[in-house]
Amino acid sequence: MTKRRIYVATETGIKVVTEDNGAWKAECSSLEGKQVACIVAANATDQVYAGLRHDGAYRTSDGGRSWERVLQADVHSLAVDPRDPSTVYAGTEPVHLFRSRDEGRTWTELESLQVVPEEVRERWWFPVYPHEPHVLTICVSPHDSRQIYVGLEHGGILRSDDGGQSWLDVSEGIEYLDIHMVAADPKRQELMYAATARGFYRSEDYGHDWVLYDDGFARDYMHDFIVLPGDHSRLFMTTANGVPPNWIRDSGAESTIYRSDDEGLSWRQLGGGLPSAMKLMFWNVAGDPADPARLYAGAGDYGPNQPKGAIMSGELWMSADYGDSWTCVLDDLAPVSKVCVGVA
Repeated sequence: MTKRRIYVATETGIKVVTEDNGAWKAECSSLEGKQVACIVAANATDQVYAGLRHDGAYRTSDGGRSWERVLQADVHSLAVDPRDPSTVYAGTEPVHLFRSRDEGRTWTELESLQVVPEEVRERWWFPVYPHEPHVLTICVSPHDSRQIYVGLEHGGILRSDDGGQSWLDVSEGIEYLDIHMVAADPKRQELMYAATARGFYRSEDYGHDWVLYDDGFARDYMHDFIVLPGDHSRLFMTTANGVPPNWIRDSGAESTIYRSDDEGLSWRQLGGGLPSAMKLMFWNVAGDPADPARLYAGAGDYGPNQPKGAIMSGELWMSADYGDSWTCVLDDLAPVSKVCVGVA
């Protein structure tokens, strides 16, 4: 059986746990007290990268026991090039995009993102003070490393076809430009997916002409999703009932996870041990590089809704059968923002 190392990014640092033949063990805690927004693994190079709010991008090559800051910025998103694991991207607040081609040792800003037309840039605005938008999602096409998509919270989706030398706004069709995630279909290069604060969208033309698909959803707030390959790609989506200010109610986020077995055309809510309406928000769902049937979902309280000084909660859930059944494997965490898996 494969031994796994799971990196759990939380509001107060990173917890690394291992799972071996069903036994879960805490291995180490690191970057304690820091707000970790994102984490990605490049398993081919044994590197894991973490993005910290107001701090920077960090890298570990020893299983999370020690971390080195490799970029100083307010990092909200990270992505590893699927075709070149030594190439890493970091998105920040305010909107900037950086790239490293040497496993995070040195970085270069893709300054072309700053010279898109003014009518595009004027939509880059975040509703909460100080109203700075940020790059919340980065997608490097698994079919062509020159094709890069960035999603802005708020502001829309931009695509580059030349490795970041130029950018085109491809937001048409999306009603509310609060972009939470953009991802590519692993088989069909032209097929793209996007989640926003108000819906799930598909484009069958490289990000042009997005169409809303809501068949089967009983939730209206979409956050993270994952795309698993197959004859027809299978998607898993984390959702909530209403936008975060609504979660102040006693029932919280009323979050759950949905699955699509037909490239996002239709969806069904998952059960199998999942609450039908969870108080905590499922912020992230992640896959397993060693087993496509395994999924991990991280959940947590929404900080702005909590009383000052409140102790916030987080949980890690796991499915071993494509989401048919779920188990909460850790429930003593700070709110979980992202999860990624490396082979230990």
